[in-house]
Amino acid sequence: MRWIRALTLGGLTWVVGCTESKVADDLDIVLKGRLVDEAGAALPEAMLKVYRSDNSSCAFAGFTASWKSVKARTDGTFELDLLGADTRNGSIARCFVLRSPAQREGRSVSAAFLVQESEVQLPVLQEWTGAMTATEEARGVSVGFRSLHATHGLESDGHVLSVRPSLREAWRVTDAVSPVHLSDYVLEDAAGLEAFVSVERDAKAGAESVSLTYVSDERALPRRALVPVSRGATCTYLNAETPCRLTNGELDGLVLFQTGVQEVVVQLARSVVPRKAVLRNFEVSGAMNELVLEGSADGTQWVPLANLLEGTGARPFVEVDLTGTTSVSRVRVKAVPREATGQLRSLGQLSLFE
Repeated sequence: MRWIRALTLGGLTWVVGCTESKVADDLDIVLKGRLVDEAGAALPEAMLKVYRSDNSSCAFAGFTASWKSVKARTDGTFELDLLGADTRNGSIARCFVLRSPAQREGRSVSAAFLVQESEVQLPVLQEWTGAMTATEEARGVSVGFRSLHATHGLESDGHVLSVRPSLREAWRVTDAVSPVHLSDYVLEDAAGLEAFVSVERDAKAGAESVSLTYVSDERALPRRALVPVSRGATCTYLNAETPCRLTNGELDGLVLFQTGVQEVVVQLARSVVPRKAVLRNFEVSGAMNELVLEGSADGTQWVPLANLLEGTGARPFVEVDLTGTTSVSRVRVKAVPREATGQLRSLGQLSLFE
């Protein structure tokens, strides 16, 4: 299911939710393409899945069950016959996503597009392995990969490296350049982590744009051993659960805050001078004047530890050095919104290190 995450990246912003359909309901339409491996050899008998959204936005098309499937011929080509009525919802053109079957190693390629003509000839769907590597280093793991340009000769958007133990990401590096260093602070002592890379590029099918998403093979990462000082710490926010899900070591966890939360406080088991913080799946809503990490010895007087503001919002994955020089027993994430509706929206883990 990794391809779903890739489809929500910026490459699909060309597809808006309400594009008018240009085809009549009774028009005969044929969708054509070819599926090949990284070396260009045909992938015969491969079963490609077709997903269809309710409108012209592709961002959520893959979260539904596949709508149809089409089988590649011995030479890798495929064709799917449609009617104009299949491609529209009322007067709105539907977005389609065509995805190759995920290989055992994890790689896949997909295309997102609108159908606005009687014949849609997709660009060749060529798999990309990424030639992934993972090498242990003194303070982390180095992940290497071969770029899409190196193997396909194609220009593309930036490569995105993702780390996950399950369906949800535990870490993401945008505009990744090989090799990527993943620190022990990022990896902690988690077992079963895998890395993969996704990349997008825009192409044409006739007069229409097509967004192609390539997902590499997965690469298992060596397990590291660093445990944050915040592991198992209690936390305070509106309707917080016990034990605290923000410090339990589940790197792919996610807490969706209730409306109005502008502060999360972590109570450490002992006082420390924190040197590093890692935040995962962090999101705010509304523009922010301030977004900070602060520390306190008594819960009354707070000192700044780090600025988390990125423009007027937040980065979803943050590894940041802390500036405090005195021992603290509490650390908080604090949002100061520009408007009353601004708030903390989600956080997966808050990890603190001495």
